Amino acid sequence: MTTLDILSPFPPFPPHAGGTAHIFHATRQLSRYFDLSLFTLADNPAAVRWGPMGDWCREVAAFQGSVSSRIFLSRRRFLLDPPAVHHDYSPTLVKFLQQRWRVSPPDIVQLEFTTMAQYAPLARECGARVVCTAHNVAFFAQMRRARQERDLRLRARRWLGALSLWQYELRALRQCDLVVSLGEADTRALRRWLPATPVITLSSAVDLDVWQPCFDPQREDTVLFVGNYAHPPNVEGAFWLAHEVWPLVRRARPGARLVLAGRAPTAALQACAASDILVPGAVTELQPLYASASLVAAPIFWGSGVRIKLLEALACGLPVVTTALAAEGLGLREGESALFAETPAAFAAAIIRLLDDGTLRARLGAAGRAVVERDYNWAQVGRRLAGVYSGLFARA
Repeated sequence: MTTLDILSPFPPFPPHAGGTAHIFHATRQLSRYFDLSLFTLADNPAAVRWGPMGDWCREVAAFQGSVSSRIFLSRRRFLLDPPAVHHDYSPTLVKFLQQRWRVSPPDIVQLEFTTMAQYAPLARECGARVVCTAHNVAFFAQMRRARQERDLRLRARRWLGALSLWQYELRALRQCDLVVSLGEADTRALRRWLPATPVITLSSAVDLDVWQPCFDPQREDTVLFVGNYAHPPNVEGAFWLAHEVWPLVRRARPGARLVLAGRAPTAALQACAASDILVPGAVTELQPLYASASLVAAPIFWGSGVRIKLLEALACGLPVVTTALAAEGLGLREGESALFAETPAAFAAAIIRLLDDGTLRARLGAAGRAVVERDYNWAQVGRRLAGVYSGLFARA
């Protein structure tokens, strides 16, 4: 059986954020086709919980990430590499992999996120084929952010950050045999700058057995935003929703409430809390939250990749108001499977329109669910990914 080692920058269980959810479900699907091992970085390796992943993989282990960039710099000497790359370099993981792969080299090594592409040369030394899952292309996301920045000093810093990410990602991804991008825009950016590196688009997905329709079109007064607030685009989108959009909604629908749910809300975001704005923090089970909502609002203005929380909302049958960038590549159509808006006035008008029209909410929710069933079912995506990997190994 073909052996596949997965390297992750953080523990994929529990799958409460977009990145962890993708790795968790991809591992489950790939375990049906390959002999898997999973190695992850963690702040406290001894405290890592594996859940069912321990059953899906032949071996699981966690390692301390780098506590200082000095070790990285002394070995790699790439002074311009971004802080996240230094953080995800683990001397203990390197030593473990060198010893393990010398004795038992895997057929394929799967690197999660571009920061882990720094391990590609090590994998190639043992003869493995190397795949990097580019959950998002960081330099592309930062370029988008820089273009939107109005403050000249911050804009300069954003462009310097994008340059640092650009030089690292292009150098590291060239060492991979295949890059799997989760979004078409990311794929186009990578193909432009890495014409000799194979890049394919294979979106993330949702487990349709878990994410069943739970939308009640009779609910009229709850607007839901869900996001991991360790991710800056989510913080900015939620803050924009609370400060720029919600006052307009409040004026038209004084009985409505806004729920900004998700892990690690910032102090500024917690300060948005009011009688009609709830900031509950991390929610263990999202399905009850979706079941209590009238619609999901997803205003995201920069970043890249696919928004898994948006896929989950669509799978639950909820109508969605979103931005073009947030729904990039998902195949949603204005007025048919979602409503799109880019300005506070237009976004508020779309929310009010849905709150006022239960029939429209039900129609959009059903259409969104159909899109997910057609294109974003993990069982189908898993089979396609396994087929890609089998072809890659056959060409080795």
